[in-house]
Amino acid sequence: MPILQTLLFSLFLLSSLVLVSEGADYETVDFKGQKLSILRDPFTKVPLIIRGVESNLLEVKNFSKLSRKEITYVGPQLVSKYQSLLQIGPDQLKFKGAERISDTWYISYWQTFHGMIIYESSLGCSIDLQGCIKSLGALLYPNVKAPRSSKISHEEALKIGQRQIKDYKKLRCRLLAESVLVYPVKKKSSIDYYRVYAFNFFPQEALHPASVVGGWAVFVDSQTGNVVLFETLFKPMGCCVPENWVPPKPEEMKPKW
Repeated sequence: MPILQTLLFSLFLLSSLVLVSEGADYETVDFKGQKLSILRDPFTKVPLIIRGVESNLLEVKNFSKLSRKEITYVGPQLVSKYQSLLQIGPDQLKFKGAERISDTWYISYWQTFHGMIIYESSLGCSIDLQGCIKSLGALLYPNVKAPRSSKISHEEALKIGQRQIKDYKKLRCRLLAESVLVYPVKKKSSIDYYRVYAFNFFPQEALHPASVVGGWAVFVDSQTGNVVLFETLFKPMGCCVPENWVPPKPEEMKPKW
């Protein structure tokens, strides 16, 4: 997991805790004898933030002796403990990244549906060197209902995606990342879940280390072939490049999910 991606998630998580704390509609609940402060998603009612009140959410024993791989098991433990609040199971987590910054570990996960990542879903927490988790931040989707198979072939979806980009061949575009995802779209009183082929295309010019040229994300509905998302991607490395910087390989460029 590139450190930049983990750092960005960590900063997002920490900033979200700070930004929503002012004027946010927290509720205090008693959960199995533990007092918690919870901020819920107004749409799904699932917690966006859970904080322990004068207690930790979880205390990991012998944390200082754990390997990096063992540390990643913390997420499922956390979800198991608060499953009735989070409304997903520990087997629905997919590890996203873990990085130690100073005296704190930052760990993040995606939510999955039958093995497919749910687009922009997340669950993250920070752990101090004593193994204490004081809060968690999440964007989760309960009771997901999405197709489990595709009606449109990968080859057909890829051609549809390529046709969305003007001068695709002239720009010598390359497919740098692809996946099959669940893409949630919020409506007035419900959420539609699409099983999509997700493609990230970048023109050849974008691979040059000094280039600031971006690319495109195209999500094609696997049931109908309709394009449900088309947006511009900013080049991951930006325009400020140190002298000893080595350009990433195509497979190392961060995908749009």
